[in-house]
Amino acid sequence: MTFKELKHKIKEEQKLLAQKIKELKSKRKEVQYGYVEGLDYNRHNYRHTHIAYCQFFNRTPYDMIERSCHENPSKRIIEKDTTNWESQIDEEALCNCA
Repeated sequence: MTFKELKHKIKEEQKLLAQKIKELKSKRKEVQYGYVEGLDYNRHNYRHTHIAYCQFFNRTPYDMIERSCHENPSKRIIEKDTTNWESQIDEEALCNCA
């Protein structure tokens, strides 16, 4: 898989996850105490994937990605995503990017 293909694939996955979060948020009014199963997990997953995506593909520093968040992200999750993405990119494609 090329760098560009991987970037597009992850972007599409993020769009689907954002849609799922939106649907879950709308269900909060229907349930008691406003808790919807899976909403927190999906938000957490989206946030960390978004940070990893910005840093991996766009080389964006963390402080430009999130400015007002008081809770630091899990570096382990971000590194896991990055390592996974690096393994999906063809070595030949990596050599051509450099």
